[in-house]
Amino acid sequence: MSGRGNESLFFTYCLKPLDEIVPIKQLLRVWGPRFEFIVRLLLVATFLDDSFRVATHFSEHTKQIGDQGYLHIYAEESSQLVGAVASFALGIGLLAQVLGSLCLLALFQPDVATKALIGWSVAQPVLYAQLSNVGFVAESLSLIGGLIILRAHLGEQARRHGRKVTLGGGELCAPDGGAPEVAIARTQLLGRLLLPAVYLYRAKHTAGLILRGLSLSMFVVDTAVLFGLVLGCALVAFGLRSRTVALSLAIINIFFMCYQHPFFRFSYREGGQWKYDEAAMRHSMPTMALPKGISQRDDRTFEPWQLLDLHRYYFFHGLSTAGALLLLAQFGPGEIAVEEDEVLISDAQSGYTVVARD
Repeated sequence: MSGRGNESLFFTYCLKPLDEIVPIKQLLRVWGPRFEFIVRLLLVATFLDDSFRVATHFSEHTKQIGDQGYLHIYAEESSQLVGAVASFALGIGLLAQVLGSLCLLALFQPDVATKALIGWSVAQPVLYAQLSNVGFVAESLSLIGGLIILRAHLGEQARRHGRKVTLGGGELCAPDGGAPEVAIARTQLLGRLLLPAVYLYRAKHTAGLILRGLSLSMFVVDTAVLFGLVLGCALVAFGLRSRTVALSLAIINIFFMCYQHPFFRFSYREGGQWKYDEAAMRHSMPTMALPKGISQRDDRTFEPWQLLDLHRYYFFHGLSTAGALLLLAQFGPGEIAVEEDEVLISDAQSGYTVVARD
């Protein structure tokens, strides 16, 4: 379906006045590479933050993996061995996150970098025993979808440059064989299918609120939110207006994280000591999978700094999810899509079309 024949009235009427002041095509040409770096920075934000958190509280995280993770069943028999395995696994994850994020930002060995970050995204829910935490797993799947989309884009770059392209000292090779385009298209499809996982979870959560029937006004709002989430997930999965939907969801996601997990507002300095707004932190506390007999509202479960740490983690995780969505908005849904050549920004006055692709 042609993007030129389906120009959005919203973009047409909003971009006309802006284009009279600043040429949009020239602006995107200048700021395009900078925007790509910002998107990659958002994508790896959670890995950089998580690595800093682990490095500064390494012993606490090791204890958490040993006591509450899936290794806890061996803790009574050999606590030292469990501690050593937890420390080794956490150290490998720390290196994977730091080196993978920095290499991806610099586009140095991007193939290895994306594999390392995907591997940690898969291993983390297992180590921390969060496989029963559906929300956490859904956000991890969305993040993996973004990394897969980035890999597909880099593979497309490699194909366009003749099977191999040098990226800041590293090389990403296009698949050998008869049809590298097919492999790249399938990779883009897989990433696009994983991307809306977190929004499907939120749709499920919203459906639960509707069934509770708290009030008529909230019923209307929740129904509208549920419809929007399901429709957005379907459009992204099918590749129909997926770039526009992904851009909209990314912006909404950033505002939602600032509302739901504003960790920077939960702590303040008073009398030379750090104080915490525990009531606010517990009010919007993320869902966690905890051992049986322990409630998330239980005062014994988390210290104030741990509550802040938890909100901070989910805040940066949400930013990275927004970065994954922006990758789809930037590079497009790929060849296996209902609307392969969707135009994100078009301007009828100047008679040109801007497509954010290399």
